[in-house]
Amino acid sequence: MENVFYWGNLVLSYGITGYVMFRFLFALFKPKYNKCVYYLAFCVFVLLSIWINQLNIPLLKSFYGIIATCIICSLLFYDSIKRKVIAVGLFFFLYIMMTDVISVLIFTLFTKHTIEATMGNNLYLFICGLINQVILLCFYRPILGIIQKHKFDSITKQQNLFLIILAVFEITLLNYISIVVDNTISSVILTFLSSGFLALDIYLIYLFEAISQKYQLEKEMELRDQQLSMQNNYYKSIETQYDYSRRIIHDMKNHMQTLEEIYANGDIFEAQKYAHTIYEAMDKMGSRFKCNSRILSIIINDKLLKCDEKRIKISINVEDIDLSFMETFDITTIFSNVLDNAIKACEKVEENKREINIKVFHFNEFLTIGVENSFNEILQKSKDTFKTTKGKHHMGLGLKNVKEAVDKYEGIIKFSQEDNTFKVKILVPTI
Repeated sequence: MENVFYWGNLVLSYGITGYVMFRFLFALFKPKYNKCVYYLAFCVFVLLSIWINQLNIPLLKSFYGIIATCIICSLLFYDSIKRKVIAVGLFFFLYIMMTDVISVLIFTLFTKHTIEATMGNNLYLFICGLINQVILLCFYRPILGIIQKHKFDSITKQQNLFLIILAVFEITLLNYISIVVDNTISSVILTFLSSGFLALDIYLIYLFEAISQKYQLEKEMELRDQQLSMQNNYYKSIETQYDYSRRIIHDMKNHMQTLEEIYANGDIFEAQKYAHTIYEAMDKMGSRFKCNSRILSIIINDKLLKCDEKRIKISINVEDIDLSFMETFDITTIFSNVLDNAIKACEKVEENKREINIKVFHFNEFLTIGVENSFNEILQKSKDTFKTTKGKHHMGLGLKNVKEAVDKYEGIIKFSQEDNTFKVKILVPTI
């Protein structure tokens, strides 16, 4: 009979734990594969958990939980910020671990049994397992609600590392205390300690959100400043262009009279040369770039001025595309960073070889953005970045921000180098 309780506890415990974990992740993230893959992953998780439990090594069981959670999150679920998936998975693992400890402590407090006696009796463990599953099923939705409400969109590697260290610390401490609890401290103290850890883990959600919002606000303020600077330059160029146009129009009568006199004197070559000068002056009266998107017009006109300063030849082929599906913040992030990166690369090239080509068009329900620029270094790919042979990262923070903005709309970005040209190609679905 004890074997029935023992195996029943294992199957029920890990089965419900796996079920709640997958429900939790499905509610927060986009799955990568079809349902069959997740059924298989669920079965593998439960069977491996039972096998690890049979080894009867508490720390190994806990570390397996951390590793299994991280693997399931990273391989089977998608989010534009990949580290966020791992972080949420670790939060959930800490929640599972704490409910497991608390369920045992609740049983010992109400039955007056010691933890050692409880852990050595299969019937008692079965009852603790039932308590654990009730806690899991009852409270995972509130925990889920907290995470959904307080979204942290900028999880760093340091924060993920901190979560792993915290999980290891809590596991080690609770395992150690559970060994000596009967002789040194009461179960009540251990209950408060476990509850405190759970409260701390939940508080970390709020803390990480605050850090995430601060980081996001800093990025937004930086982009806002960049936008204001570009708008200022744009309006100054319009004002300069307007003043220039007024002068040309004011002097046009004199120019025409001069041209007539040259023709009257029979100097055809001089007349053609003077007429060409007038045409060039009139061409400068027109706006250099305009499109449906006001912010894109401002960005590209600002970069045109920078290219003029750096003596960079720039070719622009931009269709009138509706960009209203994208936030102004993201349009600025994508175009400003890509073009700034291209301009910086061109500055390192001989003046007569500096060139940037921009293409923006609509193709098969995709917004397609292509930027090519002159480049005179050799790139070596390193993870998600490019590093020059001089050891500098060509794809720095700017293009990483571009990648985050593109991922937000489930688009793709590709970088490549052909001969002395660096290419950036971006595809973003418009539906």
